[in-house]
Amino acid sequence: MSASKWRWLRRVLLAIQLLLLLPIGWFIYHLLMPRNYSSTEAEVLPLNLTTGTFQTTYYAAANPRGVLIVATGDGGWSGQWEEPMARHAAAAGYAVGGWDCRNFANTRSFNQAQLVEAFNAAATAVRQRAQLPATCPVWYTGWSTGAEWALAAAASPQRQPHLIGVLPAAPGQRSRYGINREDLLGLPSTGPGSFALTELAPALHGIHVAQFSAGLDPLDDASWLDTLGPQTPHKLIRIPGVLHDMDGAGERFQAEFDMAIQWMLDTPCQPQAL
Repeated sequence: MSASKWRWLRRVLLAIQLLLLLPIGWFIYHLLMPRNYSSTEAEVLPLNLTTGTFQTTYYAAANPRGVLIVATGDGGWSGQWEEPMARHAAAAGYAVGGWDCRNFANTRSFNQAQLVEAFNAAATAVRQRAQLPATCPVWYTGWSTGAEWALAAAASPQRQPHLIGVLPAAPGQRSRYGINREDLLGLPSTGPGSFALTELAPALHGIHVAQFSAGLDPLDDASWLDTLGPQTPHKLIRIPGVLHDMDGAGERFQAEFDMAIQWMLDTPCQPQAL
């Protein structure tokens, strides 16, 4: 082999090695980096749950028109998607409750019923703190893992009675009640405690679903939307040219989010069957 061909081969091998190291580095970052992001605008509201104490972070709005629960990706609350989303929603007139999926999973074992209870408690705490009436509208949103959990928290007869809809951003095809090493590595969730979004579809009757899909994201899944029936008004909103975090919940995503909430308010929905 000539010297020039050998140099070319070494470069190719180096590039392959670097590509193989990327998921390992991502996994180590998710596993080892401290979850210590702290918002300068949020107020901590304590929650007493059957699984133990927890908290939601409250973002106040000047004249709130409803409650929005914002659930994190598996890395926990950060300035990447969660903080920009919460601040935008508060500025748009929603009393926001932040939900840290990583912190919740790290501090307890739980099932769907306990997740439903927890989201209900967060929405109630935010509503009471904002001094809104018990009949005020409620929405859930989340990114990645938080998108999947928000859907699971809505897929129950015990969900918030005034839940209008869920706005999941970049959910996967499957998820888990919890977060383990395989989940952090981006592998499909399987085994005990895992679920497919298609399994949630029948219990989402009576609310709206507006899902956001990133144009450059190979991980999110929208095929499950085909299993939703006419009792669950739904739509897929594509954000072109952005990665998994929707350009850090950027301006295009925020504009589409606002329009999706208005679409939910304008679109009739049959009530949940009792």
